[in-house]
Amino acid sequence: MKISHNRWFHPILLLFWVVLGILLRLIGLGDKSASSIEISTLVFSLGHGLKTIPLDQLISIDTLLSPLRFETTTQPSDVVYHLFTESNHPPLYFIINHFWMKLFSTEGELVSLTVARSLSSIFGVLAIPAIFSFSYFAFQSLIFAQITAALMAVSPYGVYLSQEARHYTITILWILASLGYFVKAIRSLEKEKPLSIIQVIGWIIVNGLGIASHYFFIVFLGAESLVLAGFWFKDWRHQLKLLRSAWLRIYIVSLGTLISGLVWIPILESLSNDQLTEWIETQLKGFRLIEPLFRLIAWLITQIFLLPVEGTLIIITMISALILLTLLVWVSPKIIQGIKFNLTSPDTQLETKILSGILFSVLGLFLILIYGFKKDVSLAARYQFVYFPVLILILGSALGRIWKQPQQFNPSWVSLPPFLQDHGKKVVIVTLIMGCLGGLTVGLNYGFQKSQRSDLLASYIINQSQTPVIIATSQRTHAETRSLMGLGLEFKRQKAENLPQFILVKKTETFSPTLATTLTQVERPFEFWGVNLKDNTDFSQFRCQQDPRELPDFNGYRYRRYYCR
Repeated sequence: MKISHNRWFHPILLLFWVVLGILLRLIGLGDKSASSIEISTLVFSLGHGLKTIPLDQLISIDTLLSPLRFETTTQPSDVVYHLFTESNHPPLYFIINHFWMKLFSTEGELVSLTVARSLSSIFGVLAIPAIFSFSYFAFQSLIFAQITAALMAVSPYGVYLSQEARHYTITILWILASLGYFVKAIRSLEKEKPLSIIQVIGWIIVNGLGIASHYFFIVFLGAESLVLAGFWFKDWRHQLKLLRSAWLRIYIVSLGTLISGLVWIPILESLSNDQLTEWIETQLKGFRLIEPLFRLIAWLITQIFLLPVEGTLIIITMISALILLTLLVWVSPKIIQGIKFNLTSPDTQLETKILSGILFSVLGLFLILIYGFKKDVSLAARYQFVYFPVLILILGSALGRIWKQPQQFNPSWVSLPPFLQDHGKKVVIVTLIMGCLGGLTVGLNYGFQKSQRSDLLASYIINQSQTPVIIATSQRTHAETRSLMGLGLEFKRQKAENLPQFILVKKTETFSPTLATTLTQVERPFEFWGVNLKDNTDFSQFRCQQDPRELPDFNGYRYRRYYCR
C-alpha cells in the first residue's frame, strides 16, 4: 500500500505545511522596524489617538511615544472613536488586536512589536488549512489541496503580510470563506439546488465581516459580482431561470451584503477628501503610463518567487534577478498548460473558470482605480492581498494537475537541458523549494523591506552624534507623526544612551517661529537633524552649520545634519 493511501498521511502532511508556515513567519518577526502604517495599527488598537502629541514645541521621546504605551483603562469604544475621528479604516481587526495586546502587555510599557505582529501571523497561518479546505472543496483532490496549502505556507508575499501588524491576513480568511460560498452558489445554479437559508445567512455575515475588516474587500465583492453577472447573462435567454429559487437566494445574499456595506457609506464618503489617502493619487503621463502594469506583474511574481533583491550587494541582486528570470521561463509554460488542462477537464472546469474570472476581474478593477480614478494601488505591495489567495488557488490547482499527470508537461518556450525536461513533477518540487527560499528572504529582510528604514537612520544618528540631538519633522497629516514615532521607537529598541528630543513643525508657508525659538534658546552645543523637514531656511542664522559631507541614504527619509555650537 502506498504511503499516500494511509489515512494519516494527508493530515500529517498538512500539519507539516502549517509548521513550516509558522517557522517562516517567526523568522525576524520582531526584529524589523515598525512601518508608519504599523504605528497606526498599534496606536488605534491601544485605544489611543495621534492628536494628543503636541505640535510646534520641543517634546521628549516619552511624550512622542505616549500613544504606544499600554493602559488598562482603555476600552474597545476608545478604539472605535479614534478610528472614526482620525483614520479611515473599519474597526474589526483593531478591536480584536486590542484584546490580543491586553493579554501580553504591562501597564505603562511600550507595546511589543512582536506581540502586535503575532496576531497577523496567526491569521496568516490559519490561511494554510483554510485554503487547503477550500481547494479540496472546489476540486475534490487532496493532491491539489496539499500543493495549494504548501504554496500558501511558503509564499514570500504570504510571509510578508503575516509579519505586518495589519488587517490583511484576517481579510484573506474572509475572502476564502466568501469564495467558498460563491462556488457553492454557482454550483447551485448548475445543479438547480438552491443555497440553504443557513448558507445564505452565513454568506451575508462573512461578507459583512470582510467589509468590517478592510474596505478593499469591496473590490473582491465587485469581482464576484462581475463573474456572477456572466452567469446571469447566460441565463438571460431563459428569463424564467432568473426567477428560480437558486437565483432568488443569491439575490437575497446580494441585498444583505449591500445593506452591510451601506453602513460604512458615511465613512467612505470622507475618503475622497481624506489626506491619509492622497499618497496613492497620481498623474500618469508619458512612459509613467505603463509603470503600474510592470509593478502589478512584479507583485504577481513575488507572491510565489523571491530572492534577495533588497539590502544586498548589486552583484547578488543581479544574480537573484537572473535566477528568477530563468525560473519563470522554465515554469511559466508548464503552469499555463496546467491551467489550460483544468479549464478543459470536466472535474475542474467550472471552478477554474470562476477563480480565473475573479482574478482577472480584480486586476481589471485595479486598472480602473489606477487609470480611471487616478488612485495608483500598484504603488504598495500590501493592496495586492485582494487577489492573493485566488492566485494561489489557481497556481496550486495547476501544479496539482502537473503532479498528477507529469508526462503531459514537458514542452517549454525554450530549449532546456534534458534533466529539466524529463519529469513534470520537478516543476512542483522546484516551485515549492524556491517559494521556501523566498519566504526565508522575507524573514531575513532581504525582500519586502519597510519603505522607511527608521532602524538604519536611528542607528546612524546614535553612532554619529557626540552631543544632545534635536530632530525636527514637518507635520501636515498623521502620516508624518507616525513616521517620527517610528523613528523614536527605534531609539528605544536600540537602547540609545542619549535619547533625542523632537519637534513636530506644523507645515505652513512661512518659517516656524517655534522652531526659531527652539534653536536659539536650547543650551549648546547640540546637533539639529531635519528629518523630512520641508523647510529651506538658512539655519546658519541660528549658528547652526550644515554637515558638508555626503550623508548615506536611508529609504523613506530625507535628512540634513547641523552642528549648533
